[in-house]
Amino acid sequence: MKGINVINEELIIGRHNDGSRITICVSSVSLFDDEDVIVGAVDVLEDISLRKQDELLERMAAIGKTAGIVGHDIRNPLQAMVGDIYLIKDYLTSHPKFNESDVVESLDQIEKNIGYIDKIVADLQDYSREIIPKYVDVNLYDLVTTVFQPITIPDNLAPSIDIDPSFRFKSDPTLLKRIFSNLIINAIQAMPNGGKLKITGGLNEEIIYLTVEDTGVGIPEIVKPKLFNPMMTTKSKGQGLGLAVVKRLVEALNGKITFESEEGKGTTFIIRLPLQKK
Repeated sequence: MKGINVINEELIIGRHNDGSRITICVSSVSLFDDEDVIVGAVDVLEDISLRKQDELLERMAAIGKTAGIVGHDIRNPLQAMVGDIYLIKDYLTSHPKFNESDVVESLDQIEKNIGYIDKIVADLQDYSREIIPKYVDVNLYDLVTTVFQPITIPDNLAPSIDIDPSFRFKSDPTLLKRIFSNLIINAIQAMPNGGKLKITGGLNEEIIYLTVEDTGVGIPEIVKPKLFNPMMTTKSKGQGLGLAVVKRLVEALNGKITFESEEGKGTTFIIRLPLQKK
């Protein structure tokens, strides 16, 4: 026997008398011989209701712990925005012939802070809410290109997209955009001195492979086992929810996320998603 292939799908099939949901995980297991020929298959049913409840409690506890951090992180950009607005008003009223570049600079800072606050709120929502994917036809190249548009790319960073422009598959575009956005922003922050950022995607034996690769600082060995845990961050600011959210969104699509990293050389995140045939 050469190996097995397991595809998991969670199904909500009912509720207990107390109103709580019954969640069953159906594992479709295919058995292969040495010539990659399927020699058998079996479906395994597992009641994972308690596990799902534990995951919900864990998420709620993590959100409670981050409440103070979130309040602090939101207050700082809000105060900066108030300051920029005051400066713009004062400048416009005091200088009839104002310099447009000074106003634009302040407006740019306001826009960046709004984006930062929006990401904090989005991460909290994605980490706490129930995620039910809505599968539609997706062009991966167009989706990734759209993700890049609102992100500020430093001049010393070279991004590239290695995806067939015609590659399409069924998935939830909103979840995919959130996944790529968090990973791309994470990669940019990991390259303060510049570097290369490469996005790849394709299909291999009914498994969709997506990668986000950077040539940044890498992940310390002590951090690796806890990388996807909430509140795990090596940055001076942030809630440490970004990668925890990515993992949760990937798993909502019945996928898996792993990474390879070496300090001083960079990190590659690898996402594997099952091909949706319906």
